[in-house]
Amino acid sequence: MDFEKEMNKLREIAEKMSRGELSLEQSMKLYTEAVELTKKLGDYIENAKLTVEQLEAK
Repeated sequence: MDFEKEMNKLREIAEKMSRGELSLEQSMKLYTEAVELTKKLGDYIENAKLTVEQLEAK
């Protein structure tokens, strides 16, 4: 996973949604994508955190 690429996607979604120019259907699609990206990024951060903790414990 390319963390920075996924974060940029999330930023783009936030920008599009904040403009208020999307239909409800488009907004719901982007919202769903944003939720999935947020979970994916959160998992990535959590795994990175665990890796660092494991390395520090050695």
